[in-house]
Amino acid sequence: MNEPVLSEDKKGRDWTPGAFGDRYFVQRLTLDFAGRTAEQIADAWVSKMVAAVRAHDRQHLITVGAIPWALTWPTAKPGIEANTNLDFLSLHFYPKSGEVNKALKALAVYDVGRPIVIEEMFPLNCSTAELDQFVEGSRPLAAGWIGFYWGKTIAEYKRKTESIAEGMTLGWLEYFSRKSPQMAALTADK
Repeated sequence: MNEPVLSEDKKGRDWTPGAFGDRYFVQRLTLDFAGRTAEQIADAWVSKMVAAVRAHDRQHLITVGAIPWALTWPTAKPGIEANTNLDFLSLHFYPKSGEVNKALKALAVYDVGRPIVIEEMFPLNCSTAELDQFVEGSRPLAAGWIGFYWGKTIAEYKRKTESIAEGMTLGWLEYFSRKSPQMAALTADK
């Protein structure tokens, strides 16, 4: 699961706490805490998922894609993503314009002694130049960066870009391909 969240919904019984556009990206781990703390629920869930994976695969790394709540609440502490059963932390960062330093400060909260991968990022709320400042500023802590790729190449976007969102995605792919030769190979027309 990507972006699990810990919040109850005893009345509505809704596993998905809200849409972003027309998509649902987060899901609750439980609808009822039943007297357990958020930490107990997170630890039990991660432990169960890791045990299930390890029963069939002892080799591949395990992580959970997580929202860095310290970006929203500066006093937040690492939660699900800091579980010691996970091999590395996978964090999602969308810095806001004018707040790159705030995002870097939030990232530092997750320095818990294991590799950090910024595995979801995009210039959604800032310019590509500001996102680049975040990438460069995160180098002392991040072991790697992964961004969005929706399956359409740079050349395809250049031939036909129909919306502002597609224009943003084109700019993002051009930026990311300049930063990463591997990304350039993936997004090029074959």
